[in-house]
Amino acid sequence: MASEEERARRFVARHFPETTRLLAEDRPATITVPTGDHGDVTLPEPFWCLGEHEFEGYREDIEHRGEDVVLTVPTPCHGEVPFTTLTLVQRPFSPTDRAVKVTAELDGDWHDLSSSELAAVADTLVALVVGPIHGVIERLQLLEGDAS
Repeated sequence: MASEEERARRFVARHFPETTRLLAEDRPATITVPTGDHGDVTLPEPFWCLGEHEFEGYREDIEHRGEDVVLTVPTPCHGEVPFTTLTLVQRPFSPTDRAVKVTAELDGDWHDLSSSELAAVADTLVALVVGPIHGVIERLQLLEGDAS
């Protein structure tokens, strides 16, 4: 039986090619990030983190970030346009929440979501968007039928 990390690595390989490329490199197991309040902070680097750590003002601001997953929708005038961006994040020194989350761009702001919270967002999108959109499609089809 595969370990949880092995399953996670296979999933990442299928869905996150940039992270998979990073995994193939000989990367250190730890990273050192300079901070203004604690000097150089050395910490474990998760396999899914892209390793882009710049100077952080405070240790609690250190953030591991994964590969962006941009969800798009097709439009006839602009082609594929972004709907939202999802990114794995972890703030290992956060005073409030150190868990790995997904940050989602919604309403022009970023929201940190657990897997169950992200599932609730997906369920809400299905319930609130699909039904009304199909109602508008039906009305538009009726109007298109009247125009012919």
